[in-house]
Amino acid sequence: MTTTMSGRALDVARIRADFPILATGVRGRPLVYLDNAATSQKPRQVLDAMRDYYEHDNANVHRGVHYLSERATARYDEAREKARAFLGAREAREVIFVRGATEGINLVTATFGRQKVQAGDEVLVSAMEHHSNIVPWQMLCEERGAKLRVIPMSTVGELLLDEYDRLLTPRVRIVAVATFPIPSAPSIRYVR
Repeated sequence: MTTTMSGRALDVARIRADFPILATGVRGRPLVYLDNAATSQKPRQVLDAMRDYYEHDNANVHRGVHYLSERATARYDEAREKARAFLGAREAREVIFVRGATEGINLVTATFGRQKVQAGDEVLVSAMEHHSNIVPWQMLCEERGAKLRVIPMSTVGELLLDEYDRLLTPRVRIVAVATFPIPSAPSIRYVR
């Protein structure tokens, strides 16, 4: 099966082949895993890199002055630089590694959100969000006296962009919606 995204073809079978766990059969069908906000499955390349790290470099990062710590720190910093280049960040220190989407959203909500959202402000999420991208914003809005607004979806699961345009008022401070192709990594955008 091939699907398109932004004019690029995706070879779904090839991508699935990178994830060993997706070869698992469930009641006679291939496994489909949709709970990436809780735990993402790892492609073989990540599993191999993790195994290599634990076999050759397992030590504290930025905390030791011994050989293994220096190697682990160098690999960690290299990974941060690769992520910086991929994301287009200006500096590697702008890239913050977290264990998952939930931890990242909670971190943004508790820090950036508390600085920017005040009484009378609004935060936009979409109707398609996982609860990990709704609950922290609900809690922040309740704490700050702000309002959580929801961008509705059509009956076929598409965001209603006309409604988004209508909801995007001067009171909106943050838009936090899931993005394709990485549904477990919501896009959080500061609006004003």
